Amino acid sequence: MQGVDLIQDFATLLLAAGVAGVLCKRIGLSVIVGYLLAGVIIGPHTPPFSMIVDEGRIMALSQVGLVFLMFSIGLGLSLTKFGRLGVTTIVGTALGAFFVLNLTRLLGLAVHWPAAQTLFVAAMLMVSSSAVIAKIVSELNLAHERSSQLALGITVLEDVVAVVMLTVLGSQVPRGTGEGMGSLLGGLSAFVVLLIGGGLLLVPRLMRRLEARADPELQTIVVAGVLFLLALAAVKAGYSIALGAFLFGAIVAEMPQKSGVERAFGGLRDVFSSVFFVSIGMMIDPRLVLSAWPWVLGLAAFALVARPIATGLALIIVGTPPREAHRAGLLLTPLGEFSFIIAQVGVAAALLPAEFYSVAVGASILTVFAMPVMNRHRDAIIRFAERVEPGWLLRAMDAYHRWMQQMQERPAPPLAWKLVRGRLGQMAIEGLFVTGVLIFSSPVLASAEDMFLASWQHENVVTYGFWALVTVLVLVPLVAIWRNLATVAMIAGESVGRGHLPAPLVERTIKAVGAVGLAYWLYAIVPLEELPGWGWAVLAAAAALVVAVFSQRLIYWHSTWQNSLQQVLADATNSREQARITLGENLEAWQLHLGECVVPDAASYAGKALRELAIPARFGASVVEVERNGYVVSSPSPDVALYPGDKLLLLGATEQNRAAQKFLESEQRRHGEAEEFGGSVLETCRVPAGPHAGQTLAASGVAMHTGVRVVGIQRPGQQILNPGGDERLLEGDSVLVLGTLSEIKRFRRWLVEG
Repeated sequence: MQGVDLIQDFATLLLAAGVAGVLCKRIGLSVIVGYLLAGVIIGPHTPPFSMIVDEGRIMALSQVGLVFLMFSIGLGLSLTKFGRLGVTTIVGTALGAFFVLNLTRLLGLAVHWPAAQTLFVAAMLMVSSSAVIAKIVSELNLAHERSSQLALGITVLEDVVAVVMLTVLGSQVPRGTGEGMGSLLGGLSAFVVLLIGGGLLLVPRLMRRLEARADPELQTIVVAGVLFLLALAAVKAGYSIALGAFLFGAIVAEMPQKSGVERAFGGLRDVFSSVFFVSIGMMIDPRLVLSAWPWVLGLAAFALVARPIATGLALIIVGTPPREAHRAGLLLTPLGEFSFIIAQVGVAAALLPAEFYSVAVGASILTVFAMPVMNRHRDAIIRFAERVEPGWLLRAMDAYHRWMQQMQERPAPPLAWKLVRGRLGQMAIEGLFVTGVLIFSSPVLASAEDMFLASWQHENVVTYGFWALVTVLVLVPLVAIWRNLATVAMIAGESVGRGHLPAPLVERTIKAVGAVGLAYWLYAIVPLEELPGWGWAVLAAAAALVVAVFSQRLIYWHSTWQNSLQQVLADATNSREQARITLGENLEAWQLHLGECVVPDAASYAGKALRELAIPARFGASVVEVERNGYVVSSPSPDVALYPGDKLLLLGATEQNRAAQKFLESEQRRHGEAEEFGGSVLETCRVPAGPHAGQTLAASGVAMHTGVRVVGIQRPGQQILNPGGDERLLEGDSVLVLGTLSEIKRFRRWLVEG
């Protein structure tokens, strides 16, 4: 039975992953290493037999794990965070890939590789594993460091590099691919802008409606459905399934409902991400890896040295402080899943030896093994590198960094450029949005016809109606592009016209050139083959008529969309986020770091105030934030109590944070203390002729001494519910008290002994 086989495989996989993960964590390794080893053990290549019946289905489930994992990465690296990384991340990624390429060429010359093989190896080394990096950043509590955010941003962009390299390698001829690469990058950029723009317009409305009208269970189901839909859209568009999941996570990260979504998907992410990593381990053939062990060790060693050097140098060039750049470089050491794909392409094209796939997988596994160890000792590694680096090189890097800081602090650009720059950016984004709509409309129509309209007799009606709708949709940004172009022309005319050229001439020239450029651009991206010439002519005439009659309405729609986007992004950059940014600015100078930990369910200190725990006095770290059920208490007072599930933000030196985290996450309730948080009970006790008979409740201090609450007193002919502090306890009274078992036991002793 297939269903039973799947259950058996799933049970085997999860148990193997759990056992291996526990063992690896106990000896100080990442759980990812355990998952990979579990995959090797239960996989088809490890004798005497495979423990997995249906490998194909497990591989399919691993894609579900990849979707959840990339979604969680997107939740952690929101659009606003990614925007703050800015051009530095993009240029740093490109430079890092360039340096890796040239270092690999030197390696190829040394070992006499053919040029094609060198190019394939370079492509494999250009891409790190975003899944591994995100998991280990979380395990090491490095998520709040700017170097970690840089590394996460770069590893996402490296997926774009991988797509480009696959295009180049697929052609098998590095030359003459500039046009293909240009169209690929243009299409990818258009897809990203289309998905983000549409998502920011539609997802906030969806989340608000779900929050108002649906319970949490239905909210989770709908969000999961949208997640897989966008991941599928990315695949249908010809890109990675991870791209759609990551972008949706980045969109949801801008929503106020982010915390609830994180909690809802946490368990699913953990389960299916383990399936993903175990499935990678299942692809490893230990015999092939062992037979080529010199190449495996050599390639892994080269990657562990070349990637940190290349990415660190690239980040230093774009202005990142040297230590921060080195830390980001060390995080980017593990080779990614794209390395396996690139190796497969090379082997299939007979440009790489048949055993090179196992070499690539083995080297990747070794980099995953080494990455957590290297980053636990990163400060020592960086200090060693600084000692062995020539003094002139260190002085040159410091001087270069100071020069970059001076460049960033240079006088503000002219007013005209300030006014033009923002509008040029808007034109670029709106142009990419229009490009995305027109490029991907044909596949959408084809899919809709195959799925829903196969038996529809009036196919032409649907086709013309669809393209009429697309025309109306793109009219709004097209009108905005033209208005921005006219404004830029006017500003340029006023600025340049102060010289020898008349302002009207400059303005008209820019408008004319812009109109020609817009016409050529639309001609290049409109799918002319979808309709006959007269059909497009009719749509163009109708569009011109709509613009002439409803131009103000189109402008209003564009303003509404723009305001909606700005509102979403403004809401995301709230005071808490700004506080985090300000807090992180000076951490490096003071050798301070941020760390996170979660109060476990069985914490022995649950219910105790921060004052009682004395974390600053005992460990040197400070609790600067407590998050509970999505609500944040900033700068908590010493009287704030901690409860299971609370997320604490710690501030201190690395060792101080680790010591505090170890205490907070491992301090478990001892046997016999479970009833403290096992729930309260009601019990009736009789007041004896003891020291408290005749005292009022307030004077006796019953609540302070025992912890119980007196909710009722019964005496002959009288029953008092919720008595006040002036009510007396009389001998023979039956007292109804509320408290835990230990508190009630304490109350009984108190009645007798005082």
